Amino acid sequence: MAVYEIIGGACASSAWCLGNHGVMCTRLQVMLGSGPNPYIRSIVEDGVLISHGAIPAGTTRAVEGGFVSSGRWPFISGSNRAGWLWLSTLAPGPSPGWKSAEGAAEPPKNHNRWMLVRPDEPGVRIEQTWQAMAIRASMSNDVVLDEVFIPEERAPVAMHPTPHQSWLPDGPVALRVPSRSRPWMPAMMLGVAQAALTETIEFAKPLGMSVGGQPRISMPGNQFAVADAAMAIEAGRAFLHQEGRAIMAKAAAGDQFTPEDINRIDMAGLVARENAQAAVDRLFSIQGAHGLFETGNFERYYRYVRIGTLHAVSTPDGVRELVGKHLFGVPADVQPRWG
Repeated sequence: MAVYEIIGGACASSAWCLGNHGVMCTRLQVMLGSGPNPYIRSIVEDGVLISHGAIPAGTTRAVEGGFVSSGRWPFISGSNRAGWLWLSTLAPGPSPGWKSAEGAAEPPKNHNRWMLVRPDEPGVRIEQTWQAMAIRASMSNDVVLDEVFIPEERAPVAMHPTPHQSWLPDGPVALRVPSRSRPWMPAMMLGVAQAALTETIEFAKPLGMSVGGQPRISMPGNQFAVADAAMAIEAGRAFLHQEGRAIMAKAAAGDQFTPEDINRIDMAGLVARENAQAAVDRLFSIQGAHGLFETGNFERYYRYVRIGTLHAVSTPDGVRELVGKHLFGVPADVQPRWG
């Protein structure tokens, strides 16, 4: 978390790509077992970056020796620099070894696989669609496949532990954490907010007010704003680090995780992300119109910090729903939501 906060404060695009890459390194080890060694080695020795599309997309069919896939995967962060593209898709038929559950009349029509694709393979195209407001350097473009063959060994069946189960129970301590513990994104957002706070304090100290000429730091409104921002950041960081330490302590001890652990890290992550955004918004009153200039950093922080509440798998209302259901004792998958 400390590393992501530092990098996020310097360049949110770099922190974003690193976070996605790190998650995919773990997925490789989970899905491929002893198979990922060449890919992990290329990361360590050659600096290869892995980009991914987590939402199943494309049209994929089985052929001799593997699969052929066509389609479009959006928001593939780091795509322009990736050595491997790790794309989720639906393949026809039940997964290998599928067994009918009691009461199941028919096997499923398809199953989830992840495909490792090289950007330079025939039929692979990176479409430059990432003309975005924020984290512009994340290269989150669309990846398009046109009848691309993927060998069987590069298309493993999707494996994902339940949210409170570990990715790699027998792996290093940091990889024994629950699969839904995602502290890197809240940490990088706190880094953006901290950078905005630090720069705003230094910006305000030597300046006078545009109207009246009084020192900018002498105005109670500015004092209140910088205090609110600092307290929001510190509160978000304290909660996030508290729950991160609790997760790591259980991982180190080899203890079993529970849904309560996930509930708390989800809460801490959302508080950190929303507090970071609120802090930067509050600081705008000190920056005033100066905060709009692209020649400075503040407008960049203002844009960056919004990304923290936009990611599909951790939207604020989605987190609130899961937390609320947990507190009420309602199963997370209960449908309909209303009624």
